[in-house]
Amino acid sequence: MESQRKPRILLVEDESISALEMRETLEGLGYEVLPVLASGDEVLGSVLSRRPDLIIMDIHLKSYIDGVDAVSRLRMVSQVPVIYVTAYTGEGVESRARGTSPADYLEKPVEESRLKASVEKALARP
Repeated sequence: MESQRKPRILLVEDESISALEMRETLEGLGYEVLPVLASGDEVLGSVLSRRPDLIIMDIHLKSYIDGVDAVSRLRMVSQVPVIYVTAYTGEGVESRARGTSPADYLEKPVEESRLKASVEKALARP
């Protein structure tokens, strides 16, 4: 019997505690978490080489470009589903994020049940 491949998730998060918590939660739910990225500048190359099934993207990153800019660039070559996470809310940020057609938008701290539901929904999208 052939085993089915676990869905691969790319986590882009520059806060190590948040990254560790989300990684442990996702792995506990049975997903393969690719090496965590801390910079939006690395996203395009990682997506092209590792082919994740889903990206969980922090919006505010300590890099040249933020999460929304990284996804905007990514959309030119890939429609991989993206779930945004952020501790900073506001209509301006949400409006920019909606422009990239995300699967979901979660506020930090992200509850495990909310993350699970959001990931399942995003991976089920055609």
